[in-house]
Amino acid sequence: MKRRRSALVLGLGVLALLTNFGTAGAHSQLLSSDPSAGSVLPTAPTQVVLTFNETLLEETVAVAISNSTGGVTSDIAASVARATVTIPWAAELAPGTYTVSYRCVSADGHPITGSIDFAYAVASASPPTAPAAAPATQTPPPNFPVGVVGLILALAATITVIFLARRGRK
Repeated sequence: MKRRRSALVLGLGVLALLTNFGTAGAHSQLLSSDPSAGSVLPTAPTQVVLTFNETLLEETVAVAISNSTGGVTSDIAASVARATVTIPWAAELAPGTYTVSYRCVSADGHPITGSIDFAYAVASASPPTAPAAAPATQTPPPNFPVGVVGLILALAATITVIFLARRGRK
């Protein structure tokens, strides 16, 4: 009878392990931007729009604009509407290559950071060369293997039950 109980507990532990073996991989990310990363525009944009895959916490959105010489503008009043951030573009920013960096937190608590690069020129001048880092950069949070936690808990529970069952026999 005790062996059956031990086998049942061991079987349940293995079943728990197999059903819980996965990773938490659904993290927030930038879906698109307008202007798109790496684009070269003939004139300055009136705004930059960042679209994310999840609703954002409005109070956590921070953006900064930097030019190719390292000048940074960080006092920017970006507006947030669910998963979309709209950044007004200052008309006094000279033609050139710009990086728009962002940091925000999605409604589920995941931080999102990254940047996009684009360039523009005066309509009569030749367009600037494309930015060096064309694709949007984002550092996704590491995926945490939830199954490992399930494995540790299932094994600990199984060992504890077997130990207590054997100890009770003595």
